[in-house]
Amino acid sequence: MQIETERLRLRPVTLADTGDIARIIFSDPAVVGMLAHNTKDPGDALAEAERWTSIMGADGDGGIWDEGGMGLFVVQPKNGDGALAGVAGFYMERNEKALWSGEYFYALGSAWHGQGLMSEAAAALAEKLQAMEDLGIIYAAYWDMINEASGRLLLKTGLKPRGRKPVTEEYSSERCQLMFEYDLWRLGQVVNEDTRAEILVQASRRAGAFVAEDVIQKEDALKQLSKRYGASELTADASSMFARACAHPGMAYLEIRGSGVTGAPVNRLG
Repeated sequence: MQIETERLRLRPVTLADTGDIARIIFSDPAVVGMLAHNTKDPGDALAEAERWTSIMGADGDGGIWDEGGMGLFVVQPKNGDGALAGVAGFYMERNEKALWSGEYFYALGSAWHGQGLMSEAAAALAEKLQAMEDLGIIYAAYWDMINEASGRLLLKTGLKPRGRKPVTEEYSSERCQLMFEYDLWRLGQVVNEDTRAEILVQASRRAGAFVAEDVIQKEDALKQLSKRYGASELTADASSMFARACAHPGMAYLEIRGSGVTGAPVNRLG
């Protein structure tokens, strides 16, 4: 399946894209910091990229494409000589009613941020979703409060807000711990003070979510964040974000439902 828009070419990822995905997506802390991975150790970026291409690639072993679903697409700007700018697409499986259901997600390399490329890709993928006669429920969850651009993009993919989803329902406690460790690591990698302060706010948002669901203890989270930042306490912005995240557990949750899905959608966590 090939999709073309005014500025983009979208094609299914293949195993041959593993290296580019590892370099463009998983080796960039600014990108990984909005995902749910920990790629600070050597080899982790390639391992995570291999997982994506093997499960959701056209020539991988996931079977999504061969069985009539949609997996992950490479996003290629037409003016970029075929370079991979990012990925966008789905992890789909057939449910008990033989409808394709799963998750929508995307990741864009930092060099292409701010150009509206993913919005264009989202609109094109929305058309493909709406044309699927065997569509079940496709969902997405994102780190609201620090990444509202994702919310706007998900709306362009046709997903509708349905409340909030517990972080520990989306990820295991062990994976949440790894995300927290990665955020602490990011804080130690940046010299620019403005950037470090921004990362601290992002880390505090995610840490607050983990505290709210008893993945980590509040005092321990605050201690580790401030220590890694090099201060006795959080900045005012980070402290405010931490409190907001504790008070509003979970992540923003959206979904789109095919015509074959019965029953009204349920708003999760209000």
